[in-house]
Amino acid sequence: MIRINICDDSKQDVEVLKRELEKFELKRHIDFEVITFVKPELLSYELLDNKLADIYILDVSMPGMNGFELAEEIRKYTDTAVIIFLTSVESMATMGYKSRALRYILKMNIERELEEALDSALYQVEKNDEKTIIIRRYSEYWRVSYSDIICVSRISRQLVIATDSQGELTDNRGITEFYNAIDDNRFLFIDRGCFVNVDYISQLSGYELKMKNGKVLQISRRCLHDVKKFLLEYWGL
Repeated sequence: MIRINICDDSKQDVEVLKRELEKFELKRHIDFEVITFVKPELLSYELLDNKLADIYILDVSMPGMNGFELAEEIRKYTDTAVIIFLTSVESMATMGYKSRALRYILKMNIERELEEALDSALYQVEKNDEKTIIIRRYSEYWRVSYSDIICVSRISRQLVIATDSQGELTDNRGITEFYNAIDDNRFLFIDRGCFVNVDYISQLSGYELKMKNGKVLQISRRCLHDVKKFLLEYWGL
């Protein structure tokens, strides 16, 4: 089931969106879990509780916190969720580039443009979900998406995979074998016994990386130059 969060202070526009989503579900034979919020602060509380959606449909103009500010909050918790902006003013459709929105829909065109936007959003959700790895420990198996992996460490002859939603898991493989199995440029060695998902890095300071979950990881002297170079390029600096 695909979860969609709608945040719009206009109850009338929310009803239009819900009606169009129901039409789309019937037409595409798909199930949505639709949660609506009339205040952006209420959606922010969901983020704090790590209750994330696959797709966010956000009104640009809302009191207190506008849609662009809310999208920046969402991006602190997920880099893969799809964001669609709703706006009444066409000139505002270029202002949310920082949050990497998929589409901007004029409210007057919801009935005409939402279907195409949802098709693109579902394609992106499926694409994000394609990258998964099976973690195995003896007779137990877990299917974990790349985007859920925070870091992977070799600790006392055991491979420990720290995940965002499933806690810490262990795997039978060596760290190099596991890294090669992932084969994704989001992952970077910071020590010969640890590599991280760079999407979870919030700060680089000296020999330390601060992760978005508050954990601090040490960079080895041997890896520091490569880590700095990679991050600066990845962050576009």
